[in-house]
Amino acid sequence: MKKVGNIVYIGICLILCVLPFAGMTVYRTNITTENKTLAAFPNRKKDGKLNQKYFSDLSAYFEDHFAFRQELVSADAIIQSKVFGVSNVDTIMVGTDGWLFYTDTVDDYLKQNTMTERQVFNTVHNLSLLQQYVTGQGAEFLFTVAPNKNSLYDDNMPYYTNYKSSSKKNMDMLKPKLKEAGISYVDLFEAFEKEQEILYLKRDSHWNNKGAVLAYNTILDNLMITHETYETVKTIREKKEYGDLNKMLYPLNAKPEWNYYYQYDSHWSYVSKEQNVEAAWIETECPKGEGTLLMFRDSFGNTLLPLLAEQFSNASFSKAVPYRIAEYMEKCRPNLVLVEKVERNLDEYMQSPPVMPGPEVRLNSIEENDRKEDITLVMSEAIEDTDYWTFSGELKQNNIEADAKIYVRLNDGEKSKTYEAFTTSTEESDYGYLLYLSKNELQSLGFLSDRKITIDIITGEGNYYKLLNTKEIFLKENQ
Repeated sequence: MKKVGNIVYIGICLILCVLPFAGMTVYRTNITTENKTLAAFPNRKKDGKLNQKYFSDLSAYFEDHFAFRQELVSADAIIQSKVFGVSNVDTIMVGTDGWLFYTDTVDDYLKQNTMTERQVFNTVHNLSLLQQYVTGQGAEFLFTVAPNKNSLYDDNMPYYTNYKSSSKKNMDMLKPKLKEAGISYVDLFEAFEKEQEILYLKRDSHWNNKGAVLAYNTILDNLMITHETYETVKTIREKKEYGDLNKMLYPLNAKPEWNYYYQYDSHWSYVSKEQNVEAAWIETECPKGEGTLLMFRDSFGNTLLPLLAEQFSNASFSKAVPYRIAEYMEKCRPNLVLVEKVERNLDEYMQSPPVMPGPEVRLNSIEENDRKEDITLVMSEAIEDTDYWTFSGELKQNNIEADAKIYVRLNDGEKSKTYEAFTTSTEESDYGYLLYLSKNELQSLGFLSDRKITIDIITGEGNYYKLLNTKEIFLKENQ
């Protein structure tokens, strides 16, 4: 009898193991609520050669498409979260009382792995160059940060996230530097902290619709733009909101939560082909609106978009990173450029600066350096926009101040031009630099010729600048 029981047990185990694979013929998983793209079925050949990763690609395909995947993922999530209080999805944390949080926000919350002094400088410096370019084009500029949910509401964070590593997080260090640099910034942290009501969703990473209205009013109040405040507009509270974290963790068992829905007649409409707030590029128009808006946003802008589209006669919204600011300024001719970024992704400004020509500058008292510093320099066509060349590289940290700017000087023996570069951070160095220069500008200056030119890398600030190194190059060789 015992032997029969063992055989039955083994048989059941084998069926359970084979079922997801065998079931793919009739019930293959082709959709997902997770924040990922499902793997495609691999080809045996790639670029005309045998695909050496075929079996690993096939494994990835099976992991994404096996039968009953959504059901099994949901069942596992329920067991892990309800019984053990943890998440089976690496990107999501299970809090108390049904609250869910993004794992990516833990460092900010615990004030750990914070930005270095140089990284803070790089972030603020690049935003400053962005603002300088926008205002130089005759438009108004405003920058704002959408707070992480646990920066405002941490009562339901998991117990194991109680210990704080330091007294300051990234925004604590950035705010005074933004003010010092003269960057036009509106503080949404302060606006939300004044409210007694919770204005974020429990099982979503974003604010609710009331929170979106608060952010909208705070932004337009800062700009001193007359606008509808929605304070007297009727709202309906309904339990039909399925949060992004909710659907990712429980693909088939997500439960709706309460949200507020404003009852008003909208007058705006889509102009762009894409007509979904999730789209990477959206254009709208409103006959009752005034002014022209260009907004660089992330998913927090989804609920801001209808409100802003109702306010402006023409509005354009971009989710692309890096920001193609030069192209869009010429295309949209905005009166206002609004830049919104969620707190957890602020490092994008030091990693992927906007695509725009570096400003030309004049430097005095440049000290020649007999001992050339160890730096790298690469000139290449810009991947983000082939109308530009990029000059990029890294400096060694030796004897360079944390707030030192970096300049690139082009010289062909007859003329010389100096440009201020973005300062960048990578895994290897916080002392990187990146300069975009348009091909048309270089050609009009006569630099794109067979003549050899020198490229000088200069650093410094105020009245003291230091030539670090020089490289000779034929620009035409890189065309």
